[in-house]
Amino acid sequence: MKSMKLSNGRIHTKSNLRSVVIRILLFSLLVLLLPTYAWEATATAPATPAATQLQSLAPLTIKKLQMPISTEPLFSFSVLSDVHVGAKDKDSQERFRAALADQLAIRPDSKLMVLNGDLTNGINNDYKSLFKIMYEFTLPPVHATMGNHEYYGLWETKQEYLDTSKLRTDWSSRQAINSFQQMFNYDKPYHELVMEDYHFLFLSGEAYQDLDASVKEDAYLSPDQLAWFQAKLKLAAEAGPDKPIFVFLHQPLVHTLGGSDQDLGVVQHEELRAILNQYPNIVFFTGHTHWNLETTEQIKQLQFLAVGSSSVREVWNDHNEPEGSKASQSLVVDVFADQIAIQGREHSEKRWIEPAFVKRYSEKSRS
Repeated sequence: MKSMKLSNGRIHTKSNLRSVVIRILLFSLLVLLLPTYAWEATATAPATPAATQLQSLAPLTIKKLQMPISTEPLFSFSVLSDVHVGAKDKDSQERFRAALADQLAIRPDSKLMVLNGDLTNGINNDYKSLFKIMYEFTLPPVHATMGNHEYYGLWETKQEYLDTSKLRTDWSSRQAINSFQQMFNYDKPYHELVMEDYHFLFLSGEAYQDLDASVKEDAYLSPDQLAWFQAKLKLAAEAGPDKPIFVFLHQPLVHTLGGSDQDLGVVQHEELRAILNQYPNIVFFTGHTHWNLETTEQIKQLQFLAVGSSSVREVWNDHNEPEGSKASQSLVVDVFADQIAIQGREHSEKRWIEPAFVKRYSEKSRS
């Protein structure tokens, strides 16, 4: 409140005094009633029996509503994909650095940062550049998945450039996986995190074109990984039947989000989708397409919730072409007792991409 300018340091009349008191009381009342805004999702289509039980399957639309100013999430996390940090690509380094700084500014108490594939081109010096930038910040725990570009060491020349006309014979998918695992101290390219009693499952493609040319740029999920995934989902659903289960894979399932119909995405897409369809509380985060969060469909309620995260390095339009802009995008997820809120962030302008998407969950088992 601005200070009041008084003549000779005093208020001369009772009328003026009453006016001041009334203004103070009105201002205090305004502060007490001042709302903040959040968004709630409501059903717009009939729910299946599973959705009726879990209150999480029906397609969603967005509407604004007022929530108390004291409402705070249980915790928050961020999802960044397609960072594409290159040792010789200064622009990629600056965009990644700016995205990290912005994420820390908007969610300084974030519990987790997810790098969902295409972190580098799989070259050792690229990894060194990636970690050098991360070490400049005090980040929350970072968890990562492998994207197709993590296998691009197979295209590396002696000059550390990429030549996609021929594969190297002295490098392999197995070595690419080993490099990723060593960098992040993982035993396998897929893993689980349980945080705040919520389950996070991180999947990764396990093969590239040196093993099978038909894999192309898609994610190959081995039988072992799919069996592991099913077992972990079962345990997560039993532990928290009314909680979201967060799943991460770099490539999206074909014909789901905007941009996902450009290629197959996942070699075992039918099997993976059948698994996901069994758990309507899954929130399935992907990247790979680079498609713009603001102008294309990157959140879609299927029998699970599919969410794309665009790209930190280079945002593409709905013609599947680079926009050639300064745009750099990622996601913030706020987790509440009965809902989650997912919101895009435009780092180049340090602004939110409106509106947030909110999905509600049942509180019956928490009463």
